[in-house]
Amino acid sequence: MRKIYSLAVILMSSLVFAQVSLTSTSVAYTQNFDGMAATTVLPTGWNAIRASGSGTVGQALTPVVNDGTSNTGAVFNVGTANAADRALGTIASGSTVPAFGAQFVNNTGAAITSVNISFNHEQWRTGSNAVVETVTFFYSTDATALDNGTWIPVTNLDLVEILTSNNANIAVDGNLTANKAAKSNIISGLNIANGGSLFIKWVDANETGSDGMYAVDDFSLMPSAGSLAVSDFGKTKSLFVKNTFVKNNEIVFGANAKDVKVFNMFGQVVKTASVKADGTLNVADLAKGNYIVTGTVNNEAVSQKILKD
Repeated sequence: MRKIYSLAVILMSSLVFAQVSLTSTSVAYTQNFDGMAATTVLPTGWNAIRASGSGTVGQALTPVVNDGTSNTGAVFNVGTANAADRALGTIASGSTVPAFGAQFVNNTGAAITSVNISFNHEQWRTGSNAVVETVTFFYSTDATALDNGTWIPVTNLDLVEILTSNNANIAVDGNLTANKAAKSNIISGLNIANGGSLFIKWVDANETGSDGMYAVDDFSLMPSAGSLAVSDFGKTKSLFVKNTFVKNNEIVFGANAKDVKVFNMFGQVVKTASVKADGTLNVADLAKGNYIVTGTVNNEAVSQKILKD
């Protein structure tokens, strides 16, 4: 029993303290996941949990080695059979809705004010439904794990179903050009002090029928230090959400906004809409607290944190 207990302590410690150290604002962190080989070991700093489902929520998940032939809810070390080229992927099911991501610690000696994230999004299995599936991207500057803290969505970094016309529920080769897409986005307005952390994660959603398998490969994160671009932030806020402190059960918008989504602090979508300039969205049915509102204004993705009183 003592040996088992000691091993459990070691494993728990690795989950809590495994981090990616950012040591320079001029050097990008890169991860192609090939180091996983045919194992169930995630790269240093990366973790996966059951975000929701009938299983134990918050439980650590280890990746299943697969080539897209599985339709079981899990995180996956995915690639063609015996190939050195690997990617980190997900399928959601009723029992397991995964989330996976990483923790980055600022050891640059300066405050990080933005990060440039890029990666290849790959699809390794088609679903059986007509829904366009999305694995949503979030980041947090106050989380200490994947299942706590305040999470802000960035739609440009979502994993969105690529093969939308294929509902055959079959494995496909995610390395083929037709089955992958390049993603990139600069997250600005940050103020991560030296020693502070940035968490990122992708959270899957369980759709009706069999879900597709979506993966991240050739990941890169470049931290930058500099001004916080307060003027740009203020301009975005005034164009998007006019009343970030909501007292009258209505969010007021300053511009035409498409694909408006309201997320709670658990990363769940609780409202969707499209609005006109000076239009409103009724949120009387939402509990008091913080929410993140995202949308598209002038073909640019924007987001704003609000507080409902």
